[in-house]
Amino acid sequence: MNTSHTDSPPGTTRLLRIREVLRLCGLSRATLYREIKLHTFPAPVKLSARSVGWLQEDVAQWLEARIAQRGPAYDAAPRRNASAAKESAATADRDRSREPQRREEE
Repeated sequence: MNTSHTDSPPGTTRLLRIREVLRLCGLSRATLYREIKLHTFPAPVKLSARSVGWLQEDVAQWLEARIAQRGPAYDAAPRRNASAAKESAATADRDRSREPQRREEE
């Protein structure tokens, strides 16, 4: 799973800073640290006295494990993309707006 915008050279490990981890995982800072304390999220690597980072591979594995926990129901359900949903909503709105006009004509 490629979780970065830039690829790391082969054989190197990329460290993610907290903002990127939070963005990738969709967790709040408090929830992230609670998950670390409960040992359900990978621990950070201490970089300096006031700086930590997470191994990109560890975060990617955590995300993949969370996705796998969804179960087969999510895999079987058809997925609609955002543009199809918008188009469907627009069509329904257009149809609803035509209904009163048709009734008036009758």
